[in-house]
Amino acid sequence: MAALKTDVIDLLEGRKIPYEIKYHQKSVFTSEDAAIERGVKLSQIVKTMLLWDGDLIIVAVLPSHRRLDVKILKKHTGRKNLQFMGKELIEQKTGLIVGAVAPIGRLLEGIPLFVDPSVFDEEFLDISSGDPNAGLELHRDDLRNLLKEATFVEIVKAEG
Repeated sequence: MAALKTDVIDLLEGRKIPYEIKYHQKSVFTSEDAAIERGVKLSQIVKTMLLWDGDLIIVAVLPSHRRLDVKILKKHTGRKNLQFMGKELIEQKTGLIVGAVAPIGRLLEGIPLFVDPSVFDEEFLDISSGDPNAGLELHRDDLRNLLKEATFVEIVKAEG
């Protein structure tokens, strides 16, 4: 198998951050499938969602077993018309592959990032590699450090 090279891996290697590549048997495009392919809990999969209001892209990062509360995100961003970006729009505006969007990387630079603190409940977290055929596992402290410029705020729906 050829060595996986993505923008995300380049970033981790450039900063000497340890990670483990977790190859999939098949390409995955959902958090549930990623958890199964990687043999981890859904709560370890970091979900990166892109929204926009026709003018500005916003990135929301949360654990995959939780749901984004768009109303709360709208309040924190001051953007009243935020909508989830569709596959074509994501590819057109960012060049990213739906289902393989990582919360870090050159393609997200300059885009406002909102991270729910519950992402860090698990010690080891799995993010997308930027390629639907593999994920990356890293320690929560390393991911937290990589996301230090983000806004940390509760953006998930209340459980129950």
